[in-house]
This record gives sequence, C-alpha cells and structure tokens, in this order.
Amino acid sequence: MTQKELASRARDTGGDVLVVDDFPDTLALYEALLTEDGHRVRTASNGLDALSKVDESEPEIVLLDVSMPGLDGVEVLRRLRARRNGGPAVMMITAARREPHAIEAGLKQGADAYLTKPIDARELVARVRAGLVKFRLERTLDAERRDHIAMLVHDLRHPLSSLALIAEVLESEDMTPETRRTVIDQIRGMVSEMTRLVDGMLVASRLEAGIFTVEPRLVTLAEIIDPTLRVFAPVAARRHVDLRVERPGDDRVRADAQKLRQALDNIIANALKFTPRGGCVRLRVWHDPRGVSTREEQVVFEVADTGPGIPTGERSTIFDRYRQGSKGRAVGGAGLGLAIARGIAKAHGGDVEVASSDLGGAAFRIMLPFRDDANRPPA
Repeated sequence: MTQKELASRARDTGGDVLVVDDFPDTLALYEALLTEDGHRVRTASNGLDALSKVDESEPEIVLLDVSMPGLDGVEVLRRLRARRNGGPAVMMITAARREPHAIEAGLKQGADAYLTKPIDARELVARVRAGLVKFRLERTLDAERRDHIAMLVHDLRHPLSSLALIAEVLESEDMTPETRRTVIDQIRGMVSEMTRLVDGMLVASRLEAGIFTVEPRLVTLAEIIDPTLRVFAPVAARRHVDLRVERPGDDRVRADAQKLRQALDNIIANALKFTPRGGCVRLRVWHDPRGVSTREEQVVFEVADTGPGIPTGERSTIFDRYRQGSKGRAVGGAGLGLAIARGIAKAHGGDVEVASSDLGGAAFRIMLPFRDDANRPPA
C-alpha cells in the first residue's frame, strides 16, 4: 500500500485513542467527540492508570494532560518514549500561558504535538485525525525499513557463505592454475555484488535524508557504458542471456559518471534477474531532440528485456522506495534498485520511466537533460 493510499485509509478508519486527564468532565467531553468521529476511545484519570492501560493494549494516540497530581504528563511521556518501539503518538494538553516550562520539557521528551486549553471541538477532531495519519505512515515506513534491512542481510549471507567455502578450496595444495584463476574470478564477482548491495543502501539513505548530490561533468558514453558491460557481460554469459548494446559513436553527456553508472547498473541487474535463460537484454542509448516526457532535449538510456514485464497495476508504485513488485518479492532482493535509479536521475535533473518493451518484456528509460555544450570539444 502506498503512502497516499495509507493516508486515505487512515482518514477513513478510526484510531485507537487513550485520553488522560484528571478532570472527569474533560474526559467525558473528549471521549464523546472522538467516539462520534469514529475512534475507539479509552480514558485514564491519572498517570499510573494511563501507563497500565498502555501495557494492556498500546493505543495509536495518547491525549495527555500535562498537569496531573502524582505522575504528571511529562513523566508519563518520558516512560512512553522509553518503550521498545518508542510508544504511541502523544499529544500534550496544556494551558500554555501557565505552563511554558512543561511545554519545553514535553518537546524535549518527544511530544508529537500540543493542544492548548480551551480546545475547540473541531480542532481536537482534526488534530487527532492528522496525528493518526502521521503515526500510521511512520510505523509502516519503519516496518518496511526493517524488512528491507533483513533482505539486505539475507542477500549478503549467500556470498559470504560462498567465500568461506572458496577459502577452503584455496587451501587445497593440488589446485591447478586454471582452477585458481576461476576461483579468483568468483571471489571478485562476489565482492562486487556485496559492494553493490552496500552502496545501494548508502545511496538510499542519502536520498532519504536529502543529502545526495551529484557532480556532473562532460563524459563520453563509453565512460558510462564500458565499465557496466565489463561487470554484466560475464553475468549474462553465465545465465545464457544475450546482452546487446546500441549506442551512437562519440556522443557525450554531462553527468556524474560513477553515480549514473550505479543507476544504469541497478536497472541492468534487474533486467538480467528477470530475463529467462536464452532471453535478451538490450541497452540502447540515443539523443531525443523532442524529449521523451518533457519538452527539453534529452539523452535516453533504455534497458529493455524479454522478461515477464511489469503488471500495469504496479507501474505507478514500482519506483517507491522500500516497495517491491510481486515478481520482485518472488525472486528476493532488497528492492531498492529502481528507487535509487530514479533518485540519481532526478539529482541530474532527469527522471526514469517504465514502458512496455518491443522485445516483449519491460523497458526502463533513464532520461537526462541534454545540455547545449555537451557535445562541444572541451576548451
């Protein structure tokens, strides 16, 4: 489910709300308003009672009064944040003018929002709805992150286990030179795959944090394509897949070569993964003066294959970070490659799109802006 779908669902589905206040009339009012809006509401009249009810069944949102006798709201918040998963979303309720220090303390302890008495009924309902959407989105994203980290660890275990077996083979005294060369090639291939996985997670983290940058310069297409072919030609050969390349002779592009290669590598790796034995993967590069999806001139890198293609219903979400298509889940993998490729393309001012392939499978196009000086000889 996409974030937009989840947000829509959260707006239409009541949440599990705990209201904590030492005034019975306030509890009754908030309970009535939120129950009428479709939420499941429980109440607690003091801090210890609130913590006990959270232990029984953790709510999604807690409306927590700051000033209560005994265990006050700030201390309750501190204990909630100490829970293993960080606890529920917490909205502190305060008389702001009289309790500035409580507001500061609550923010330091991780309060999600503040409501100031007297609270308007419409504001209360709206703020709880918005808090519910935010809480569910964050929990869903955290769960997806954990799943993908587990996938990454799983993907790294296989080459690591293989390296351990190869180490035993290397200890053999009767190894022929040819066998030794084969083993060394296998080690290099496994190290390259592990490096690609780790680099992918690092790029995904930087993209998510908004600190990913590129340093474009004029590079030839050969600087982009040739290293990629050196990596994937042996992989294609082992899988009996025909890896073809169609490109103009001496065109150049303004790009960060290393990062653009990473985007291209991710898409080619996907194509090879889904293309059956005896199939074909084609890399084609061309200059489109009209642009593929914009009016600006573009350089297009297209990777097409003879695999199963992308279901129409998944094309709108195939680039979502931490989200895999049904076929991707079947073959495993962290599922970040396409999201990373699009992030790298966008950092260049371009984009990535998916289309049907004239080869019968899927086609992914990396589209970069074509600069007027890209093909001029350097000064």
